[in-house]
Amino acid sequence: MPTDHDDAPGGPAATILLCFVTAMLEGADIISMGLAAPTVVRIFGFAPQQMAAILTAAIVGMMGGAVIGGRAGDRLGRRRVLLFALAAVAIFSLATTQAASFEGFMLARFLCGLGLGGALPNLIAIVAEASRPRARATSVSFMLAGQPVGGSLLGLLVAAQGTALDWRLVFFIGGALPLMILPALFLLLPESVAFLDASRRVPGEAARLGFAQALFSGGRGAITLLLWLSYGFTQVVVYLINNWLPTLMVAKGFGARDAALISALENMGAVAGCILLAIVVDRGRIRSVIMVTYAMMIVSLLALAASTSFAAVVVAGVLTGFFVVGGQLMLYTVAPAYYATLIRATGVGSAVSVGRLGAIAGPLAAGQLLALGLTPAAVLAAAAPCLLIAGAAVGRLVYGYRPATESATV
Repeated sequence: MPTDHDDAPGGPAATILLCFVTAMLEGADIISMGLAAPTVVRIFGFAPQQMAAILTAAIVGMMGGAVIGGRAGDRLGRRRVLLFALAAVAIFSLATTQAASFEGFMLARFLCGLGLGGALPNLIAIVAEASRPRARATSVSFMLAGQPVGGSLLGLLVAAQGTALDWRLVFFIGGALPLMILPALFLLLPESVAFLDASRRVPGEAARLGFAQALFSGGRGAITLLLWLSYGFTQVVVYLINNWLPTLMVAKGFGARDAALISALENMGAVAGCILLAIVVDRGRIRSVIMVTYAMMIVSLLALAASTSFAAVVVAGVLTGFFVVGGQLMLYTVAPAYYATLIRATGVGSAVSVGRLGAIAGPLAAGQLLALGLTPAAVLAAAAPCLLIAGAAVGRLVYGYRPATESATV
């Protein structure tokens, strides 16, 4: 069994693969409530605003979990915080199967969100620090592609069940699988060598450095704010899609089976986008890739809004997954490069956390707009300006600021 000081038995590739599998389980859990929502609404009679609040509860938890988990990862180590966070995901996903009221769903999804949020910045930091610099974006994106892979597989399962779906099965899977992988992570996943080396060079530095100082001192203030803007406004759209796409497709007139299939195919597009866009980034074309990606985010979202036939919706959905969700996952490869090792999880965690503000706003706004009688097309189109703001912010970042060097101090 590796300790916090060992290399992974299979080297960096094994570390990245373990994190990919973990991200798959996270992705399935993130999308689980959205997939189960049509059935849960039918059984429990929740109003759109109540369903929006349940969907948002997990995101609020993820927001707090990202800050706590990122800071704890820089102080205590990425590995141990990741293991603890994944255990929380498993426990509270299983707890969701026992929910029988609005309040029960809210509490279970909030606590599950804490675990999901705490895991992500540490997954990103572990993979970024295990990778060669020239393959970092591809490695992080490959790991993050696990999220839409997990979402796709769960979506296909839900589509296969159709109207016979037992909503509890969705959350049982989301809890049982993390419990099964935890022993493998404990035995095989090492602590980040870069983190251990940096901790030895300046012992206790991460603990001494205040949260605000880590993010805003040393010329990092503008970088942090631009990352926050790009993450926040991008995730308004991403989480609107993640949480409401099946429901919006049902409102467009498609059956529950077709809606789940559209969601699964959209996630497959996200997998392809995440990996292919990152490969181009690692070839030194980050600026042009980001600008083209954000332009295509808007085009694909509007195409999804305007499409009416099943074939057109599938094509638009795959493109939306490729550019909107895949592009957002690519954004996760940008943040680690702008923070030194000892504050990397804190920096990434803060950006992820602020992104969750947008993730909260997206589902809530969608619920309110639907309650006001807006069509699914209008709800999707209303999110497009958020992508303009996010694209401008990340464009200013990559054109105006240099990433931190490998040996940078805090």
